[in-house]
Amino acid sequence: MGKLIKIILIVVASLVVLAVAAAVVLVAVVDPNDYKGKITEIVQEKTGRELIFEGDIGFSFYPWLGVDVGPVALGNAPGYAPKEMVRITKAGAAVKILPLLSGNVEIDRIILDGFTLHLTTRKDGSTNLDDLLAKSKQSAESAQPAAPQVPATGKESGGLPISSLTVGGVEITNAAVTLDDQAKGSTTTVRDLALTVGEVAPGRPFTFDLSFHLTADQPKLDLSPRLRGTAMIDLDRETAQLTDLSVDVLDIHASGRLSAEKVMSAPAFSGSLSLAQFSPRELMKGLGMTPPETADSSALGKASADLTFHGTQQRVALDSLKAVLDDTTLTGTAAARLQPSQAFEFKLAADAVDADRYLPPKGSAGAAKGAPTPAAKPTAASGPAQEPDLSALRTLDLDGTFTLGRLKVMNLTITTIAATVRAKNGVLTLDPFQASLYGGSATAAATVDARRDVTAWSKKASLSGMQIGPFLQDFMGKDQVVGTTSAKLDLRGGGLTPDRIKRTISGTASFSVLNGAINGINVAKMIRDAWNSFKGLAPSRSEVERTDFAELSGSANLTNGHIVNDDLSMKSPLLRLTGKGWADLPQNNVDYLATVTLVGTLEGQEGKSLAELRGVPLPIRARGSLDSPSIGLDPKALADALFKGKAEEGVQNLKDTLRDQLLGGSKDEKSTSPSKKLDPGALIKNLFKK
Repeated sequence: MGKLIKIILIVVASLVVLAVAAAVVLVAVVDPNDYKGKITEIVQEKTGRELIFEGDIGFSFYPWLGVDVGPVALGNAPGYAPKEMVRITKAGAAVKILPLLSGNVEIDRIILDGFTLHLTTRKDGSTNLDDLLAKSKQSAESAQPAAPQVPATGKESGGLPISSLTVGGVEITNAAVTLDDQAKGSTTTVRDLALTVGEVAPGRPFTFDLSFHLTADQPKLDLSPRLRGTAMIDLDRETAQLTDLSVDVLDIHASGRLSAEKVMSAPAFSGSLSLAQFSPRELMKGLGMTPPETADSSALGKASADLTFHGTQQRVALDSLKAVLDDTTLTGTAAARLQPSQAFEFKLAADAVDADRYLPPKGSAGAAKGAPTPAAKPTAASGPAQEPDLSALRTLDLDGTFTLGRLKVMNLTITTIAATVRAKNGVLTLDPFQASLYGGSATAAATVDARRDVTAWSKKASLSGMQIGPFLQDFMGKDQVVGTTSAKLDLRGGGLTPDRIKRTISGTASFSVLNGAINGINVAKMIRDAWNSFKGLAPSRSEVERTDFAELSGSANLTNGHIVNDDLSMKSPLLRLTGKGWADLPQNNVDYLATVTLVGTLEGQEGKSLAELRGVPLPIRARGSLDSPSIGLDPKALADALFKGKAEEGVQNLKDTLRDQLLGGSKDEKSTSPSKKLDPGALIKNLFKK
């Protein structure tokens, strides 16, 4: 047996020596450049393109089977520029021979220099790759696939045909790619591309370094990113790792790691990513964007982020997130189910957001000036407003919560905000929404139903215990009304365009303000001064411009944009205010009557009582366009109240005084001459004239 083995070894050794000798002879005798013409003919036949060798082809056999190619170019498709689609200055690769006998593949360093590629898309959508793709498809269809062979080793057909693979490295230098999209009128160029990869071997880490210069005109870009790190791939164990990852682009530096397992069968991965502090404002400039003008010039000045994640083919998850923008910190988790159907969930929390910092500066073109400007009515050219496309909601499966410690917006401060958002089967729900503001609390719930072409919506909200004075002070700059405020609304409608909202909004609303006051108006003083002016006396002394009340309340019923209120009420020691009327949103008009009745005693000049005015109703009517209603005293309603029906009992003293002052009559007179008959219109005019 030993002698047989010795003979076999001698035979094998002899075969190896013969192979090496043959290789030496082959390299010495055969010149691969003699075959450049044949190679060119084959390429022309298979692709219809011209292959041009501008340099020599180098050939080596032992111990490396290798080839080196000098300058070479592949022609472009007919009618496309430039003349060459691909050019290579230098390329080389080699594989070690002896390890091949044991199923091990050892590839020397792969070198590619001066690779240039031009890709063009014409206005009609055709490209300079179409002919190559068509010929490739034709060749694939004409080829007869061989019957699958079962490996003799008994391994599964999906196994690798080699025992191991080692690559000495990769070196790509001076590469460039140009994408000319004539359909979009844009050009994108990658140049100075360089890639260096260290030795790649199973189960051993290798380094990589990629850099290039990117320019584009749509959008405008001029970037020089660089990607570095260490990687390890083990195909036997189906694992891969990426460590010490470093990405630099513009002013952004990112670092992270990535691990994957079962990459060939059931991929699963996990990793982390960290963004060092950068300036979003400077980033936008680097991306060719114009940063927005903000009320706070330091806004968008700094940002950073840290996150960890994991995932499979069925689900990906953001395990932790910490993102910082200026003085706001956002934390949370999120996940997305990918199979068998998509679903998303999140849980996010922010400490504080000052939204006013990011609004346009006051006085700028984008800043709001005064009251909100009504939406412009659609012109004949633009047509009516279109319903937003919410069809994506029909397949959205979403469940998330969001909390915010403090929000400042439009100078209003809202705290302890919590909201839950859900979307399922075409219905988006916000329920509940909770917040604290100005000593009170607010709750709300809303739904958007996108299952039909015209979206249906509903909203419920309640407010309790809010101090309206500080609220109005922050919102409008003056606390015109103070008091403890509560409100409720329950509304619904169909459509999300302004016109459809006006025509379909229906439901109920109510409010009340307790123990409050109206600042800037002293109703008692106004009436006294009017009365003193009527009597020819001087105005009363200066007083605080404030009218106190115990309660101000009202409610409304809405039916397809028609709003009806019949219970407006304000109660104070001095007066009672009641109101009723309607407003129509689709027709943009209003008719509302508010009546003020004195119930207390007003002290006139020198402390004299104006008891004559007690019980006198002062009707004020608002009528006309909602945009600019006509508001004033209603003479007819006042005349009816003064001189007809039961109102006469409450204003007899005022009637007597008017008769005495204006007509010289007396309540003791048994008759009134025709010349002294009361003219309600004249009386009202004289009473309220300046």
